[in-house]
Amino acid sequence: MALLRTIITFVIVVILAHLGLVYAGIDENLNGLTSSIYGLGRLLEIPAQVVIESLQTSAEQQQSIAERGLYFIGFAAIGGYFILFLLLGIGRR
Repeated sequence: MALLRTIITFVIVVILAHLGLVYAGIDENLNGLTSSIYGLGRLLEIPAQVVIESLQTSAEQQQSIAERGLYFIGFAAIGGYFILFLLLGIGRR
């Protein structure tokens, strides 16, 4: 369980780094590290993006999601992984 929780913590940190790089406006092709963080961040955000796109939303909600796009999906992914992190800790003594 400890290994799974460590991996989920790493996933959360990578998504936060991805969002931080996008917010700071750092170019994706600056070096190998930034391109790796961008690629891995996008890959780890796919489950949240699929869930968000499958929800029935009104036109106003769709517009709000489209405006905030990456940040909305990123923080939703972080929330989902954090819930998994908490669920893996339930029942420990």
